[in-house]
Amino acid sequence: MIVEVFSSSKKSFFFALKELKDKIDKRFDSYDFLIFSIHPKYGYKDLPYLIEKIFQTNNYAGFHAVNAFENENIVDGVVVAVIKFEKEGKINLFYVEDIDKEDVLEKTSNYLNAFKDKLHVIIGGFCEEKFGLFIEKLSENLNYWPIKNIIGGISSGNKENNEVLTYQFVDNTVIKNGFFILTFDNVNYNIGVALGFKPYGITYEIKKADGYKLYTVDDGKNFSYIVQNFLGNFENPDIKYLWYCPINILDEEDGYVATLRTFKEVSKDYVEFFGQIKEGQHFKLSFATPDELLEEDLKIAKQIKSIINHPDFAVNFSCIARQYVLEDKQNQEPEIYTSVLNCPLFGFFTFGEIGPDKYYKKLKLYNETSLLLAVKER
Repeated sequence: MIVEVFSSSKKSFFFALKELKDKIDKRFDSYDFLIFSIHPKYGYKDLPYLIEKIFQTNNYAGFHAVNAFENENIVDGVVVAVIKFEKEGKINLFYVEDIDKEDVLEKTSNYLNAFKDKLHVIIGGFCEEKFGLFIEKLSENLNYWPIKNIIGGISSGNKENNEVLTYQFVDNTVIKNGFFILTFDNVNYNIGVALGFKPYGITYEIKKADGYKLYTVDDGKNFSYIVQNFLGNFENPDIKYLWYCPINILDEEDGYVATLRTFKEVSKDYVEFFGQIKEGQHFKLSFATPDELLEEDLKIAKQIKSIINHPDFAVNFSCIARQYVLEDKQNQEPEIYTSVLNCPLFGFFTFGEIGPDKYYKKLKLYNETSLLLAVKER
């Protein structure tokens, strides 16, 4: 498989695509599939039409992302991964326009169960904070084990008129409340999950929660009050300060770090996160320096390389909050991945990452992680 990644930062989406088409035509006589990461500043309405008009194909998928990876570079514009198979590899596209439809969960789980021996890359929209719960229900409906063939992320966007713009683009269709799955056939692959944050302090038990909102902990203590006291130490508090100390939820059965949750909003009565919170869960606050996060990235990249020694390409789903904590070392994360794996890298800043848990029992929605996928055609 030959994969190359290109980018354009032109102000017009039309001219950005034209520039990308010229770059691609100089390197490829033909190709099998295109994956676009598109900054939300380009809007959403005409994007599928323009992609199909300029590239004359419907073998593509696209999504919103505030930043994307073109190898070791972080790009604010359009990034496209061009895939050309050389052997028996191929990609199948499965997509859902509305996750609220009654049969969607069954339809999606049937699809994944039918193709349990293939690699699936799933990319969804923000879906009014419902996609995490959908992933959890989907995990319960998978009838195979180990679950280590599914990876992805939630597309990222800007807030406009109280609405977060995170759309997906496939088959002349704009998807607002759904997702798409790219299914790779005849490939070898490996998936890694880089955490890096270490838990500190006392353990809290969640007493009252609803969806992504946490109300009280332990003996009915208002968790919002605890967080407000913490932020009170800052002269001009910003919610992003809390991205340095995501809550670290412990696994219900084994006690290991199950997932992180990123602070989204602190209200009077509750604290909202970028992922679901459950009553009865236990958690600690956590912390990591940029160097500790990068050390974890390096460890995960080396683990993957030990399985897929010479990948054709890699994909990175890295949380936008993790990138904030990395500060001026953001570029070092894709640099580590490209240098260790020595292959093209595509990926983006997410609003949540999707991948297997530590023991491959479940599919999880993560926050503040960096998920890495390496792929090689058989």
